[in-house]
Amino acid sequence: MRSPFDPIYKLTSFLAVLALTSIAGIILADVTLRQFGGQIRSSDDFAGFALAATGFLGLAATYRRGEHIRVGLIVDKLTGQRRKALEFFALGCGTVATAWATWWIGRLVYDSWRFNEVTMGLVPIKLWVPQFGLFFGLAVLLLAMVEDFVRLATGKTPSYLASTETGFGESSLADR
Repeated sequence: MRSPFDPIYKLTSFLAVLALTSIAGIILADVTLRQFGGQIRSSDDFAGFALAATGFLGLAATYRRGEHIRVGLIVDKLTGQRRKALEFFALGCGTVATAWATWWIGRLVYDSWRFNEVTMGLVPIKLWVPQFGLFFGLAVLLLAMVEDFVRLATGKTPSYLASTETGFGESSLADR
């Protein structure tokens, strides 16, 4: 399924992969340096920030591919308008929860920037910098969910169903 936001979803996927590989690089470099009596200052902080970025930046692409854990015990047993209504309700609740989380993470990032907060490790880092990855990942997930909410409201199949075997394909949800 094509989306005008595919470049943004691909960007967050790429950034998640970059963050994940940076964890491996940081750990490998730190282990190697320790063999020679050296170390990377705050390597555990950097790896932790990269881990958080990996998780949050990968949310939207994983969601769009239908690879998030989804409990379909009730939804999968329904057809037609009942299924569409329950999908609409569940997606609406998820979108509201994601919007709420995005708002508060955004406030956290803004406050960290406004108060000039820095990390407490050996290398002081402006705290808003690693926090921004969390906000950006959630914001892109929210974009993907709103896009699917609109698709569902217009009778099209949401991305998380179109990419799975139990999806509705490109037919209307009303057909089931």
